[in-house]
Amino acid sequence: MYYDEIFEKIKQVAPGTKIRYALDLVVEGETGALVFFVDDFESVKELVQLGFMIDVDFNPEKFYELSKMDGAIVVNEDMSKIIAANVQLVPDQNIETSQTGMRHRTAERMAKQTNNLLIAVSKRRKTITMFLGNNSYSLKSLELLLPKVSQLIRTVEQYSMVFDKTLDELDKLEKENVLMLYDVLETLQKGLMALKISDEADYTIIELGDYGNVPKMQLSEIVSGVKESLQYLILDFNKELIQSDEASEILEKMLSLTQKEISNLVTLGRLLNYELSSTSQAVEIHVKSRCIRFIKKIPKIPMQVAVNIGAKFGSLSRLFNSTEGELKEVEGVGEKRATSIKHSIDVHLRQRENE
Repeated sequence: MYYDEIFEKIKQVAPGTKIRYALDLVVEGETGALVFFVDDFESVKELVQLGFMIDVDFNPEKFYELSKMDGAIVVNEDMSKIIAANVQLVPDQNIETSQTGMRHRTAERMAKQTNNLLIAVSKRRKTITMFLGNNSYSLKSLELLLPKVSQLIRTVEQYSMVFDKTLDELDKLEKENVLMLYDVLETLQKGLMALKISDEADYTIIELGDYGNVPKMQLSEIVSGVKESLQYLILDFNKELIQSDEASEILEKMLSLTQKEISNLVTLGRLLNYELSSTSQAVEIHVKSRCIRFIKKIPKIPMQVAVNIGAKFGSLSRLFNSTEGELKEVEGVGEKRATSIKHSIDVHLRQRENE
């Protein structure tokens, strides 16, 4: 996605930075501006007609005053100094541009030709547009960003809550011996959607700059543990027994899907190595977990040991009926670990009886 290519630049001009304050002054003052970010003048000297050199520390008020001149303002790439002002930029006029205004056409051509960052502020539309290479991005105001990120966080929270609920449902269905692949795929879908929308919210939060700190903490708390739970589900329900690194690869493939693709349970089923051609098939496939997710709830159990236990017992019912002696037969399970696992099983079974 093109957004990733200017990811770091968006952070550099987010609210709370000096450059963003300066750009906002230009928007409010309705002067318009064209900014060229470059360190090495020699590399672009054929494309630049210098106005006058300044070479001072970046100052928003100074920047605003300079924006009233006709030419571009040149700022160094870490945005700490104003290098020159009233500069004429002369990129190759044969480079295609989709922009209309003179500032924006120049900025797009210059960005394509130099691969440097340029920012154009529209005097009439009061917009701030970034250009980098072949890509452009219009920065949004706080008034637009804050409601958007709030809505995204609420959506992530809803998916995360449903994911937790369906995880519990899987345990109940398996207890009753009526767990189907369809149930597993629906649960995976909810967790994947929580993470996909969380990623979208991350981008918006970064664009918020200093105003994104609280939403970032909220989002992190909401999705805490979701990725791990998804990996455990893959380990538990992939058609063949796999190792944790293989489960991680499958999860990354799932997360690379679009939201529309994630909504297709057949696609998810195929990634778990089931030969599905329709959702109705998943309803007919009876499955059992390898109890890896259950084992990982027990403190201090390494992933490889959990996988080894899953390979040994293959289902929750067999694990629950196991003895400490059988547990100790598993590689990585000694006497203390076997006792801990057996205790956790007993506690779980007592809780289940009281439900």
